[in-house]
Amino acid sequence: MAKAVITFKLMPESVETDLEPIKEKALELARENGAIGEMQSKIEPVAFGLKAVLILGMYEVEGADFDNIANKMGKIEGVQSSEVAKMDLPLG
Repeated sequence: MAKAVITFKLMPESVETDLEPIKEKALELARENGAIGEMQSKIEPVAFGLKAVLILGMYEVEGADFDNIANKMGKIEGVQSSEVAKMDLPLG
């Protein structure tokens, strides 16, 4: 089965939103929805003080519904929107 590294991008409701609880809940949701092994999270500056939370996890591609996972992450308190930002095939 093919595996891919999926990057989810979560945008907070405002620049004042605390990103740590969002990051922790998104990592938890990613694990519950099939993430394999170690995961990464990053805070990425967007503009005018706004920062996005990036969640990177490896998944089995076959039968996966990544948009559904992104929708679940979008329901986290303090999140304005979420999306699948990138899908990369691992090398090696």
